[in-house]
Amino acid sequence: MNFFITIKNTFLRSMNSVSGRLHSFFHRPRKSAAPLADRLLADALLLGEIPSPTEREEERAVFVAERLASLSIPHTIDADGNILVRLHGRGGRSAEPLLLFTGLGSERWNSSDSLGRLDTRYAKGAGLADALGPAALLSVAESHNSGLSFWERDIVLLFSVFGFDDPSKDAFSPFAEARYKPFAALGIRGFPLGAIFSPAWGSYRVEIKLCRETEEEQKNPKVQEKNAGGNLTRTLVNMASGYLEGNSEAGEDLSISIRRIEARTLYDRVPLEGVLELDIESSNREKLDGTLEWIKADVEKYASEVPASSLRVISNIPPADPARCKRLAEILEKAAKSLKIKHEEHSGADSSSFLVNMGIPALSIGLAVGRAGIDCDIVEIASVEKGRLLLERCIELITGEEQW
Repeated sequence: MNFFITIKNTFLRSMNSVSGRLHSFFHRPRKSAAPLADRLLADALLLGEIPSPTEREEERAVFVAERLASLSIPHTIDADGNILVRLHGRGGRSAEPLLLFTGLGSERWNSSDSLGRLDTRYAKGAGLADALGPAALLSVAESHNSGLSFWERDIVLLFSVFGFDDPSKDAFSPFAEARYKPFAALGIRGFPLGAIFSPAWGSYRVEIKLCRETEEEQKNPKVQEKNAGGNLTRTLVNMASGYLEGNSEAGEDLSISIRRIEARTLYDRVPLEGVLELDIESSNREKLDGTLEWIKADVEKYASEVPASSLRVISNIPPADPARCKRLAEILEKAAKSLKIKHEEHSGADSSSFLVNMGIPALSIGLAVGRAGIDCDIVEIASVEKGRLLLERCIELITGEEQW
């Protein structure tokens, strides 16, 4: 009897052992198939939660510097606060590097909506698309540092604390010097995956401010209501309509679009302040500048109706000759085709035009599938690895070219 009991207990222990191993196998944490893409997305989510824009994007710059330090990657911080990293190619230091550039800031950060959210397919957060660029450059640095990727020539990574289109700054000025001048450059943008941004068009973004309130109106609220009474709102609408009408008559090589229109009111009073923000784009520099002068003159015309009116140029990107980038564009298309990624050319204004006008072939490329919105950006998680591989393939092909 004891013999059969012993056999029974031994059989049960064996079954429990096998069951336990099967449970451990099926329930153990699975290793990610794309760990670098996971870290890229994690960096983008964390970076996207940091307040922006700030004067020099100090907090975001600290995040990038700390990530580089954690990877033991040497980096320098210039007088303006920009972060630069030089990654050496197979043959050691090469004279002219490939420049990869991106900005650290975002105009769409929000204290609540920028808190990253994930589900099985998508990552979400206000301004998340803007954070993909810096996260992608960190991924390039990590891949190189870990020995997973080596390229034929040196690469310089630029994390800019200024907007490249800021008319008061020149983020690319160091690269005008011969000792820092790259042989080619590639800008990193969030959306869409495989998009190649050509610098053929230039742009101005202008902000027009109107203020009805005079000294007499400040002292007498009744005068405010009598004089304002919706006139300011009507003026804003008339101005916007005039610019849109001018846009329809200008031809295909000029575009004027309304970016923002707002009439501000407080404590149930009639609107006394208003803002109209315009985007002006053209492939013709003379037409671009001429349109800006026309709008300036138009704002002055309205000064008799709205005394406190002003115009400020928020951003400026000059047009450039895309023929200078033809070879680079062909390489990017080849990289996309090799990974079976659909590519398409976008000919709107792009910050790469500053470098093209300095004699440096430059384009920008999109890295993910998604949608950028005012309140929330949506990134398709599966596309992040495709974008990372596309960037590395672009670097490999560009640095592998012998003659530039």
